[in-house]
Amino acid sequence: MNENYFPIEFDETGSSFTITNSGTAPAPCKVTFIPKVDFYLLTIEGLTAEPLTISGVKANDVVVIDGESRTVEVNDTNALSRYNAWEFPKLQPGINVIKINNGA
Repeated sequence: MNENYFPIEFDETGSSFTITNSGTAPAPCKVTFIPKVDFYLLTIEGLTAEPLTISGVKANDVVVIDGESRTVEVNDTNALSRYNAWEFPKLQPGINVIKINNGA
């Protein structure tokens, strides 16, 4: 996958978008999100089998979830304790629909 996606910015209505993995196997991915409003429970669907969540995300925080290094950072600070998921993000082969919302 040679495509470059910029940080994903969104407001209180959340967001939905697609990313294509043109390979034939699941690929760990690194995603960066920047919410424009506070999210009590940022919920992201489509990167793991079950929705993943990160608690206490504030407006303009830079949230980085790295499926390759298995790290979670908010504003360059370890935020693994705020991450709730059984796995780290990966893109399945083909088109992946990603949905972001406030799970509160």
